[in-house]
Amino acid sequence: MAQPSETDIIVGVGECRLAAYPVASVSTYALGSCVAVVAWDWRVKVGGLLHAMLPESSIDRTRAASQPSCYVDTGIPALIVGMEENGASRRRIRCCVAGGASMIVDRALFEIGKRNYLAVKKTFWKLGMFLDQEDVGGSESRSIRLDLDTGRIDLKKGVGPGRVFVPAGACVTERRKNDAIPAR
Repeated sequence: MAQPSETDIIVGVGECRLAAYPVASVSTYALGSCVAVVAWDWRVKVGGLLHAMLPESSIDRTRAASQPSCYVDTGIPALIVGMEENGASRRRIRCCVAGGASMIVDRALFEIGKRNYLAVKKTFWKLGMFLDQEDVGGSESRSIRLDLDTGRIDLKKGVGPGRVFVPAGACVTERRKNDAIPAR
Protein backbone atom coordinates (compact mmCIF):
# COMPACT_ATOMS: atom_id res chain seq x y z
CA MET A 1 0.00 0.00 0.00
CA ALA A 2 1.32 3.44 -0.90
CA GLN A 3 2.60 5.80 1.79
CA PRO A 4 0.24 8.69 2.63
CA SER A 5 0.96 12.06 1.00
CA GLU A 6 -0.24 15.56 1.80
CA THR A 7 -3.40 14.95 -0.23
CA ASP A 8 -4.35 11.70 1.49
CA ILE A 9 -7.10 11.67 4.10
CA ILE A 10 -6.78 9.16 6.93
CA VAL A 11 -10.07 8.01 8.48
CA GLY A 12 -9.99 7.08 12.15
CA VAL A 13 -12.12 4.60 14.06
CA GLY A 14 -15.73 5.78 14.26
CA GLU A 15 -15.20 8.40 11.55
CA CYS A 16 -16.58 9.04 8.09
CA ARG A 17 -14.70 11.28 5.66
CA LEU A 18 -15.69 12.51 2.22
CA ALA A 19 -13.40 13.92 -0.45
CA ALA A 20 -13.30 14.80 -4.11
CA TYR A 21 -10.53 14.56 -6.67
CA PRO A 22 -7.86 16.17 -6.76
CA VAL A 23 -7.51 14.89 -3.19
CA ALA A 24 -5.51 11.75 -3.84
CA SER A 25 -7.12 9.22 -1.53
CA VAL A 26 -9.03 8.27 1.59
CA SER A 27 -7.80 5.36 3.68
CA THR A 28 -8.09 3.62 7.01
CA TYR A 29 -5.89 1.19 8.87
CA ALA A 30 -6.15 -1.66 11.36
CA LEU A 31 -9.70 -2.83 10.67
CA GLY A 32 -10.35 -5.69 13.05
CA SER A 33 -13.98 -6.34 13.91
CA CYS A 34 -14.81 -2.84 12.60
CA VAL A 35 -16.01 -2.48 9.02
CA ALA A 36 -14.95 0.02 6.39
CA VAL A 37 -17.47 0.99 3.75
CA VAL A 38 -15.88 2.61 0.73
CA ALA A 39 -18.10 4.54 -1.68
CA TRP A 40 -17.15 6.25 -4.97
CA ASP A 41 -19.00 8.06 -7.75
CA TRP A 42 -16.98 7.57 -10.91
CA ARG A 43 -18.41 10.54 -12.82
CA VAL A 44 -17.83 13.32 -10.28
CA LYS A 45 -14.91 11.56 -8.57
CA VAL A 46 -16.37 12.00 -5.10
CA GLY A 47 -15.65 9.30 -2.58
CA GLY A 48 -16.03 8.49 1.05
CA LEU A 49 -14.94 6.03 3.66
CA LEU A 50 -16.77 5.01 6.81
CA HIS A 51 -14.89 3.17 9.61
CA ALA A 52 -17.76 1.90 11.82
CA MET A 53 -17.17 0.16 15.14
CA LEU A 54 -20.55 -1.27 16.10
CA PRO A 55 -23.59 -2.59 14.22
CA GLU A 56 -26.59 -0.84 15.76
CA SER A 57 -27.11 2.64 17.14
CA SER A 58 -29.91 1.41 19.40
CA ILE A 59 -27.33 0.52 22.07
CA ASP A 60 -26.60 4.24 22.66
CA ARG A 61 -28.97 6.67 20.90
CA THR A 62 -27.28 9.71 22.49
CA ARG A 63 -23.87 8.76 21.13
CA ALA A 64 -25.39 7.85 17.76
CA ALA A 65 -26.94 11.31 17.51
CA SER A 66 -23.57 13.02 18.03
CA GLN A 67 -21.36 10.38 16.34
CA PRO A 68 -23.40 8.50 13.71
CA SER A 69 -20.22 7.14 12.11
CA CYS A 70 -19.56 4.89 15.11
CA TYR A 71 -22.47 2.68 14.04
CA VAL A 72 -23.14 0.85 10.79
CA ASP A 73 -26.88 1.56 10.70
CA THR A 74 -26.46 5.34 11.04
CA GLY A 75 -23.03 5.74 9.43
CA ILE A 76 -23.86 4.26 6.02
CA PRO A 77 -26.91 6.50 5.40
CA ALA A 78 -24.83 9.52 6.52
CA LEU A 79 -22.08 8.50 4.07
CA ILE A 80 -24.49 8.18 1.14
CA VAL A 81 -26.35 11.44 1.94
CA GLY A 82 -23.03 13.26 2.31
CA MET A 83 -21.90 12.02 -1.07
CA GLU A 84 -25.18 13.10 -2.68
CA GLU A 85 -24.79 16.56 -1.11
CA ASN A 86 -21.39 16.71 -2.84
CA GLY A 87 -22.73 15.95 -6.32
CA ALA A 88 -22.76 12.15 -6.34
CA SER A 89 -25.72 10.21 -7.67
CA ARG A 90 -27.03 7.17 -5.82
CA ARG A 91 -27.30 5.40 -9.21
CA ARG A 92 -23.56 5.84 -9.84
CA ILE A 93 -22.22 5.26 -6.32
CA ARG A 94 -20.20 2.07 -6.14
CA CYS A 95 -19.56 0.52 -2.73
CA CYS A 96 -17.22 -2.04 -1.22
CA VAL A 97 -16.84 -3.31 2.34
CA ALA A 98 -13.90 -4.75 4.24
CA GLY A 99 -13.29 -5.85 7.82
CA GLY A 100 -15.64 -7.64 10.17
CA ALA A 101 -12.96 -10.02 11.42
CA SER A 102 -13.15 -12.15 14.56
CA MET A 103 -10.36 -10.73 16.68
CA ILE A 104 -11.28 -12.06 20.14
CA VAL A 105 -10.28 -15.54 21.34
CA ASP A 106 -13.82 -16.37 22.52
CA ARG A 107 -15.44 -15.57 19.16
CA ALA A 108 -18.86 -17.02 20.00
CA LEU A 109 -19.40 -14.58 22.88
CA PHE A 110 -19.57 -11.26 20.98
CA GLU A 111 -19.15 -11.83 17.23
CA ILE A 112 -18.96 -8.06 16.66
CA GLY A 113 -17.31 -8.49 13.25
CA LYS A 114 -20.05 -10.80 12.01
CA ARG A 115 -22.76 -8.53 13.44
CA ASN A 116 -21.15 -5.49 11.79
CA TYR A 117 -21.15 -7.23 8.42
CA LEU A 118 -24.79 -8.32 8.78
CA ALA A 119 -25.71 -4.73 9.67
CA VAL A 120 -23.94 -3.54 6.50
CA LYS A 121 -25.96 -5.93 4.34
CA LYS A 122 -29.23 -4.96 6.08
CA THR A 123 -28.54 -1.21 5.77
CA PHE A 124 -27.70 -1.46 2.07
CA TRP A 125 -30.86 -3.50 1.51
CA LYS A 126 -32.92 -0.77 3.24
CA LEU A 127 -31.29 1.87 1.03
CA GLY A 128 -32.00 -0.17 -2.11
CA MET A 129 -28.27 -0.36 -2.88
CA PHE A 130 -25.82 -3.19 -3.40
CA LEU A 131 -22.20 -3.88 -2.56
CA ASP A 132 -19.90 -4.40 -5.52
CA GLN A 133 -17.17 -6.24 -3.65
CA GLU A 134 -16.34 -7.36 -0.14
CA ASP A 135 -13.51 -8.83 1.88
CA VAL A 136 -14.87 -9.68 5.31
CA GLY A 137 -14.47 -12.18 8.14
CA GLY A 138 -11.47 -14.25 9.05
CA SER A 139 -9.10 -13.27 11.84
CA GLU A 140 -6.71 -10.82 10.18
CA SER A 141 -6.80 -7.05 10.33
CA ARG A 142 -7.14 -5.05 7.12
CA SER A 143 -6.16 -1.65 5.75
CA ILE A 144 -7.90 -0.08 2.77
CA ARG A 145 -7.27 2.90 0.47
CA LEU A 146 -9.50 4.49 -2.22
CA ASP A 147 -7.85 6.40 -5.06
CA LEU A 148 -10.32 9.20 -5.85
CA ASP A 149 -9.14 9.64 -9.45
CA THR A 150 -9.43 6.05 -10.65
CA GLY A 151 -11.64 4.29 -8.10
CA ARG A 152 -8.89 1.78 -7.42
CA ILE A 153 -9.17 0.30 -3.94
CA ASP A 154 -6.03 -1.19 -2.43
CA LEU A 155 -6.64 -3.72 0.33
CA LYS A 156 -3.96 -5.09 2.60
CA LYS A 157 -4.88 -8.03 4.82
CA GLY A 158 -2.63 -9.16 7.67
CA VAL A 159 0.96 -9.55 6.61
CA GLY A 160 0.15 -11.02 3.20
CA PRO A 161 0.37 -9.33 -0.18
CA GLY A 162 -2.15 -6.62 -1.03
CA ARG A 163 -4.99 -6.94 -3.48
CA VAL A 164 -6.97 -4.54 -5.64
CA PHE A 165 -10.74 -4.06 -5.53
CA VAL A 166 -12.40 -2.37 -8.44
CA PRO A 167 -16.03 -1.35 -7.95
CA ALA A 168 -18.35 -2.33 -10.81
CA GLY A 169 -18.53 0.39 -13.43
CA ALA A 170 -15.11 1.77 -12.52
CA CYS A 171 -12.33 2.02 -15.05
CA VAL A 172 -8.99 1.61 -13.36
CA THR A 173 -5.96 2.55 -15.40
CA GLU A 174 -2.33 2.88 -14.47
CA ARG A 175 -0.70 6.13 -15.58
CA ARG A 176 2.77 7.47 -15.22
CA LYS A 177 3.28 11.15 -14.41
CA ASN A 178 4.06 12.07 -18.03
CA ASP A 179 1.19 10.15 -19.62
CA ALA A 180 -1.54 12.18 -21.21
CA ILE A 181 -4.90 12.07 -19.45
CA PRO A 182 -7.47 10.57 -21.83
CA ALA A 183 -10.40 12.79 -22.86
CA ARG A 184 -13.69 11.96 -21.26
